[in-house]
Amino acid sequence: MHQHHTLHINATSAELLGLTPLFREGVTISLTGGHPLRHSMTQDLGLAPDCVEERVQTVFIDGSPVDDIDADQATAGCTLALAGALPGVAGIAMRRGSPVGAFREGITHHASTDQSTGDQVPVTLKLFNSVALECLSAVLSRGVQVRAARLLELLEADPQVLQGARFRLDGVTLDRPALLLALHKLPGLLHLQATETVCIDPRMETLARIAEEAGAAIMKVRAAGFKVEYKEDASPLTRADTASHEVIMAGLTAHYPDVPVLSEEGADLPFAVRGQWRQLFIVDPLDGTKEFVKELGEFCVCIALAQEGFPALGAVHAPVSGATYVGGLGLGAYKRTIAAGAPAWQSICVREPDPTAGLSVLASRSHPSPETEAWLADKKVRERITAGSALKFCLVAEGAADLYPRFNPTREWDTAAGQAVLEGAGGSVRTPDGARMPVNKRNLLNGGFFASATPL
Repeated sequence: MHQHHTLHINATSAELLGLTPLFREGVTISLTGGHPLRHSMTQDLGLAPDCVEERVQTVFIDGSPVDDIDADQATAGCTLALAGALPGVAGIAMRRGSPVGAFREGITHHASTDQSTGDQVPVTLKLFNSVALECLSAVLSRGVQVRAARLLELLEADPQVLQGARFRLDGVTLDRPALLLALHKLPGLLHLQATETVCIDPRMETLARIAEEAGAAIMKVRAAGFKVEYKEDASPLTRADTASHEVIMAGLTAHYPDVPVLSEEGADLPFAVRGQWRQLFIVDPLDGTKEFVKELGEFCVCIALAQEGFPALGAVHAPVSGATYVGGLGLGAYKRTIAAGAPAWQSICVREPDPTAGLSVLASRSHPSPETEAWLADKKVRERITAGSALKFCLVAEGAADLYPRFNPTREWDTAAGQAVLEGAGGSVRTPDGARMPVNKRNLLNGGFFASATPL
């Protein structure tokens, strides 16, 4: 049996397009059986729902066109081909919902529904034309299997393919010449995964670095030991809170000296003053102090830039895992993990909930709520996830959960940065009346809200 090898590539989207020939020939992927093709494309392949609806206009299973991606499904060993609009009359006839579809009954794929739900189904995937251009990066981020010899052949044939990429083979970083030498020695299939090098809004990069520096200050206090004090509302306060606050204030003052800051550890600013601000930073230097005191890892640093009464962008950093999330409405959402250096940002997005399977719901670890339990009583819940701090927003943002309902009190610094990340990822944070949740209100105490994968 051959050893299993894994190659990770980090490159720009333009560089990753050099791998298009592999996808025209076919790569091996795994789909979750028992689900319709639409679910397979969005959940297993990572394609955006609007891309599936608007761009994937032609679908084939084993060479036969598929009419209904909500009924048909891939089965073990089949070949699934995805394309945009194909040229000519024949191309029109192959499209989903084709006006001349009635003339192709003899070649249309008959819906397959015989695969047990939950089984991992090996499938050969092929991508063509505009679908390859738009979807290749998303598929590569989930991972595919290719023949090592074919990848080697592609790289040797064109020195420009992946010329500027970074490679890690079985955990070892290699340059391109060293990778070619290694591929000569690898037999059989290679698990290939790629992340796209992305350029984010410079303001998000700045907030991320400040949050990461504040996280380092928190971890320094944690390593040295600390004592717990209590505020008037009985919430805990440690030296880590104040150390993080000092780092954040220094960073924001250096980069944005004219933008005021509303921080949990800052002054109690009257609305008569802050109500005049068109933009401000809303900061929680250590969200999840209770988790920090309990030696749990579910605490984070939260920094949000608010404009005209709503979060515009935000950064959430989890010091224990090293994960940093950034995002903003219209700006996208991204994640990186600073375990070793500062790797490239990876784009994240919410997933499409599966109403038939039920919702994956998040709940607060330190603040259980009878109101939340009552609201969920008649809902179809597949999974309950307990987590602390603003990381619950980030779990929805990266597609690890569907919904975070909250009815007991929070304050704006608890939610603003997480809301910005989730909205950037395509989700929303709404009040019970369905409105987008505002910030810099007269009363900084939030009412109930629903953080979900549902877009604004």
